[in-house]
Amino acid sequence: MAVEELLHKLSRDRWLTTGEYAELLTQPELREARLLADRVRREQFGTKVYLRGLIDMGSICRFDCPHCHQRSGADCFRYRMRPREILDCCEEAEALDLRNLLLRSSPDQFYTDRMLTGLIDKLRYHFPGFAVGLALGERSRESLRALADMGADRYTLLHETADRDQFRRTHPSELSHDRRLHCLNELKDSGFQTACGFLVGDASPEELARELKFLEEFQPNAVELVPLGAPPETVEYLISLIRLLLPEAMIAAPENTPGQILAGANLVTLSLIRTRRSFPCCCGNRAIGPATPETIAALRRSLAEIGFEVTLDPDPWNG
Repeated sequence: MAVEELLHKLSRDRWLTTGEYAELLTQPELREARLLADRVRREQFGTKVYLRGLIDMGSICRFDCPHCHQRSGADCFRYRMRPREILDCCEEAEALDLRNLLLRSSPDQFYTDRMLTGLIDKLRYHFPGFAVGLALGERSRESLRALADMGADRYTLLHETADRDQFRRTHPSELSHDRRLHCLNELKDSGFQTACGFLVGDASPEELARELKFLEEFQPNAVELVPLGAPPETVEYLISLIRLLLPEAMIAAPENTPGQILAGANLVTLSLIRTRRSFPCCCGNRAIGPATPETIAALRRSLAEIGFEVTLDPDPWNG
């Protein structure tokens, strides 16, 4: 089947065989994929691009994954934010009318269930109109249920790779691919709107095809990609394919490029931490800049030039 026919089939049926996904990736048709993805996105979201405020709570990690800038063995700035500092960032978000938050930390046992549930309780009391997302790594079923019950809305946990062997080769023995997937399913069962995603580096078409098949089967509410030196065209093409596969999903633009929005991304992340040094890491959701009135105004202008509009409303994750 011709590649254009496969793209239309994906847009219509929202599934392909793994071999068909690989064929799409072996012979990319970026222009046709972008046109179809843009049409699908406009049917679901119009021309809106949603903003998300990122609070990087901490950079202390107990794992030493080789691809992560915040791994335990890396030489980077280490810190932990206290609840009061996190609430100060929320006040900053409120001043910007930015009501969509993501609280992220490297996997760190410092952030106990008691501390986090207390923080979410305060967030819900002081900022009732906010959407609260978390990206805190793998946690137990009891922990996830406690966080969801206290009022957290979303949770982002990248599966990183759909290939068990690849996961084992690129992660320390303390981490398990099966446990990562189990935790993703626990997130859904706990009532969270769930985001997953994968690393995009020098993967082959067959490897990327397995990632798309995983998304098709898991049906996340949102998807995050982490480019690790992948060509911009590859990232844009994947975004378009994911939009055709998951029309209602939020798809984050991992970098501030018009091409990623045109390809089907509809979520942009800005950092709410001005006094901390922020690093890209394996959690994804990388901020494209600081959340300031000037940054938001510049983003409005750049998106308006390509026919899109910024909205500060909480994004409508489907759950």
